[in-house]
Amino acid sequence: MISHNLPETRPNDFTKVIPIVKDIIESVKTKGDNAIYELTEKLDKVKISNIKVSKEELNTQASKVDSKVKEAIDIAYEQLKAFHEMLVPPNIGGGYQGISFGVVWKSIEKVGIYVPSGKYSYPSTLLMAGIPAKVAKVKEIYVASPPNQEGTINPALAYVAIKLGVNEVYKVGGAQAIAALAYGTESVKKVYKIVGPGNIYVQAAKYLVSDVVSVDGIEGPTELVIIADQSAKYDYVVLDMKAQAEHGPNTFIVLLSDSEELIRKVEEKVRDDEKVYYIIRTSNIEEAIEIANRIAPEHLSLYVKDPSSVIDKIVNAGAISLGVTPPALIDYVAGPNHILPTNGWAKVRGGITIYDFIKPIMYANLRDINRQLLDASITLANYEGFVTHAKSIGVRYE
Repeated sequence: MISHNLPETRPNDFTKVIPIVKDIIESVKTKGDNAIYELTEKLDKVKISNIKVSKEELNTQASKVDSKVKEAIDIAYEQLKAFHEMLVPPNIGGGYQGISFGVVWKSIEKVGIYVPSGKYSYPSTLLMAGIPAKVAKVKEIYVASPPNQEGTINPALAYVAIKLGVNEVYKVGGAQAIAALAYGTESVKKVYKIVGPGNIYVQAAKYLVSDVVSVDGIEGPTELVIIADQSAKYDYVVLDMKAQAEHGPNTFIVLLSDSEELIRKVEEKVRDDEKVYYIIRTSNIEEAIEIANRIAPEHLSLYVKDPSSVIDKIVNAGAISLGVTPPALIDYVAGPNHILPTNGWAKVRGGITIYDFIKPIMYANLRDINRQLLDASITLANYEGFVTHAKSIGVRYE
């Protein structure tokens, strides 16, 4: 199906499941492991004998992974690691008017990674979240993912977990996994931050626990905006649109183009799909850029003749693929993350990087007494009514 008008809102209505998720969270808080066993049997239709995956179970599952899949994971691992190592910031320092100051970067100590699962499992998501966490030198990494129908962990996920050297893996999914990581249970460790995608139940849970634990974001369905001119190959455009539509029926796919011929050819290929594609004819590429910046999409594809001349004009996007580079490559091995902001959040933040796992600690040291600086501080403290602040400064340096 085709629409020539963009919707006013995008599908991310996790609020409708908040009452259900509240009950799940309260159950995990009060009953701990017992709630996880009950909810896993009720919601996932799987009876598990243990929540924490033992090293033996992890190794057994990892040994089942096909050698070709292992090789692909190894290749992706090195590529993603190189990208995130590039981002490691230095500790920096300086000084001004007698005060030395600076910033030291410290990693978050305990992080939980949620990896969704359903018809398929997604080891690439664990790579995307786990690698920046490792590069950031997070001391404790805990992974939660729904069990498969055999009551164990997915083999490829086990292989990635071993490769990353995570501390523990838990067979728990959905809102109950988020609650367990946020509050802790007899088996699941409480963490300081939770990252990773998931369905509306997972997103509602992240929203509800965000008062006690940091979360990476409340994400909606996958989004892709393609800006294409007459140089774009229509069959590539169609494949990229359909590829992102694989994520589910609520994916938000938009084509912005000033080429009438390209639009006609693309529409011929997608017209009979059940999925809704938004195809907008623009007067020029500049207009397409304006619309894309307003949308602030998760994925943005600049399929234009000279993408390097356009990229500087993009101010809101999660990740950008240039030229013939398929957006799907970013989902696996390009280097940038596929855990990206949706629903317009790219206006204020980006995808997962090592900066999600580190924090700046600032410091200052008064080396030489600067009367003018001290007097300014005392004056401001008194003006704001903090007279003891002013005294604590003055008494040291009178």
